[in-house]
Amino acid sequence: MSAGLLIKTAGLHVDGAFDFNNYPLPTPTALFRLPSGHRLAYDEYGNSSGYPLFYFHDSGSSRLECCFFHRSAKKQGYRLIAIDRPGIGCSEYYSYQSAREFCRQVVHLADDLGLAEFGVMSLGAGGIYSMTLAHLVPARVQLQLSIAGVPGNVFNELNSGSYVASCIDELAPTLIKLMVRIKYCLFPDNPAATFERLQEYLSYTDRKMLANPGVQKILALDQQETIRSGCRGMAQDLGICFRKLDFSLREIEVPSVIWQGTADRLSQRSNCEYMVSHMPRASYYRVPNRGHFFFIQSMDDVFYRLRHSCEISHAIAA
Repeated sequence: MSAGLLIKTAGLHVDGAFDFNNYPLPTPTALFRLPSGHRLAYDEYGNSSGYPLFYFHDSGSSRLECCFFHRSAKKQGYRLIAIDRPGIGCSEYYSYQSAREFCRQVVHLADDLGLAEFGVMSLGAGGIYSMTLAHLVPARVQLQLSIAGVPGNVFNELNSGSYVASCIDELAPTLIKLMVRIKYCLFPDNPAATFERLQEYLSYTDRKMLANPGVQKILALDQQETIRSGCRGMAQDLGICFRKLDFSLREIEVPSVIWQGTADRLSQRSNCEYMVSHMPRASYYRVPNRGHFFFIQSMDDVFYRLRHSCEISHAIAA
């Protein structure tokens, strides 16, 4: 079968009250067959006729993470296209060596959807992919929205250039993949245990947010979906997410906006500030008295400001 859409089904949309009790893992909106023959799963959220944003989930998550943004995206006129990376959720596993290699596959999907121009959006380490896509096809990516920045160790400006540093950069992804696979083989996870461990690192405002049963159920579904087909996809993805970028932040020319809660303990303010200081057209917003999960309540404001940004609004309107 040639590249293209295979199956249209119903994705998981959180719009108003939703009962997650005993809810089965949802099927994706669609499966896309790559030229290689492998299939990528994706869900669409928000407004189906709105401005398109490809969404890149955080490391250790899946496309279902994007359901947190559905209501605000629908209200503010954005179409979110959330993709499971290889081996995660319903996407077939295949080996790839870099974020750039995967982003080339996303370009194939954009072509199939008829999207000549679009934006990119990411949460946490998913920003590795959104920045790479913006660098790969700057003529097509019109804006970049980053929630909670990215891990600071990936910036190639911070690389000393030494032989030892280069070796560590090459070995780290392999070691990360190995440790994740061993951990999941010997100590299978469960949502309750994950929440308990997470509480140790979170600020008060995040702990309060995660006390919401509905939020817990969404996160539990997302965790189950991430390892639906086993842990090797997540292990590979973690390895890629912590590999240094193969380009400089100064080469990202698209308008970029970074948002973070002031009480975020899972991502570093210094990393976000570093990104803004090195990206030519970047701006940085901090949400007062909110933590890493500020987006659960504050996305109306994020999308509204994105649409009314002087530098970005003309691109969206076009």
